[in-house]
Amino acid sequence: MRSVWDVIIVGAGPAGMAAAIETASRGLLTLVLDRQSEAGGQIYKSIGSSALSGKLGADYSAGLPLLQGFQNCGAVFTPCANVWDVAADRVYVSVDGRSHCLLARQVVLAAGAMERPVPLPGWTLPGVIGSGASDILLKSASLVPQGPVVLCGNGPLVLQAAVHMHHFKVSVAGVLFTGRLGNMARAMRHAAWALARPGYFLHGMSMAAQTFFKQKCLLGVRDISIIETGPEELAVNFTSLGGKKKRLAAATVLLHEGVISESRITRLARCRHTWDQRQRYWHAETDVWGKTNVCGIRVTGDSAGVRGADAAIASGEAVALDICRELGALTLETRDRLAKAALFRLYRCDAMQPFMETFFAPSPSALLPADDAVVCRCEELTAGELRRTIEAGCYSPDGLKSQARPGMGTCQGRMCSAAVAEMIAHAHGLPIETLPPYHAQPPLFPLPLEELASMSIPPEGL
Repeated sequence: MRSVWDVIIVGAGPAGMAAAIETASRGLLTLVLDRQSEAGGQIYKSIGSSALSGKLGADYSAGLPLLQGFQNCGAVFTPCANVWDVAADRVYVSVDGRSHCLLARQVVLAAGAMERPVPLPGWTLPGVIGSGASDILLKSASLVPQGPVVLCGNGPLVLQAAVHMHHFKVSVAGVLFTGRLGNMARAMRHAAWALARPGYFLHGMSMAAQTFFKQKCLLGVRDISIIETGPEELAVNFTSLGGKKKRLAAATVLLHEGVISESRITRLARCRHTWDQRQRYWHAETDVWGKTNVCGIRVTGDSAGVRGADAAIASGEAVALDICRELGALTLETRDRLAKAALFRLYRCDAMQPFMETFFAPSPSALLPADDAVVCRCEELTAGELRRTIEAGCYSPDGLKSQARPGMGTCQGRMCSAAVAEMIAHAHGLPIETLPPYHAQPPLFPLPLEELASMSIPPEGL
């Protein structure tokens, strides 16, 4: 593997592919690394090989031209690559059981987003998965959930999953919305700005209409728990809007409470982060060109704030054009001219964000797990066990990690970080934005000591 590159891009989703097209087509040596076996990210998962690529809607099919442009741009793509550390001028990656230290004049982090993990009783049972995970199985393996299905949560992917279930004739026992009923009224204050993207807005309204008219929907649901009633049989217990306890039988339960930035790698790179108060998550702080507080490291796409595929592509293009300007492949005037369209698309996406983030704002009750819910799946720690440690005098996620071990497992806190912060903030009445997430340390993924010891040594400089 070549050791020195002009640009290394971590992530081959919409933002990473768009950035690579711009840098590679202008003569910069560009390497793209991704953990998956194919480019496309989660939004365009398996877009080049999916048997259902023409049946999942125009939003998914729109990724095919982007993938084709990426494959033909001249960038080097290395799949199945685990990036386990990042610095201002280098990337450490494990490929095929060997680790490499690669040097770069510019590093672009395009790690994307993830479904927000929301622990609730029974979420670790077989047959309980995220709506986004179900969508990935549909795209990559043409697999649909076994019905009857109960969908629980709040966010666009709940609507998308409900539409897919209807389209593929999967029985749906119910759609349980956990969002606050006042969200719609609060979101309407931003409705005029939502029309900055009329097509996107109407598409969302169409999905909502299909869900409410074709499925059994309940609003204002809380206190969700899942139990196993038999082989491949589940039951979802919940409290309805009127305070009545109810139950739905299911073979599969899909959970979703929104999408948050994947921030582990940006925290590992020591990038400054900012708190999204509406959606309650941390994301890397950047300017419009993806620059962070760490010189030489840029962040693009959903890692800098979740705004969807269109914004990720536009962000990737803008970031890449400025990299080309900085590395001498473009003049400032040419960069500004070429970036104008991408910046305008970003402006339109940003204009709609207040409406989207307010409409799908998570309910505080949905983010605070019940005592018997497993919060840390790696260490099998329940919310009750963690609360006892918190109430005994623990005031930070890292402090709780050292005392009770949440975040010490294989996922390194990916699944429990958000819930732990919510619990600490609630227990002590602290503003959650004052509680930084777990401190990220290399290696980001487990590695054999033999692989670290035999890692190739980079040259002294670029």
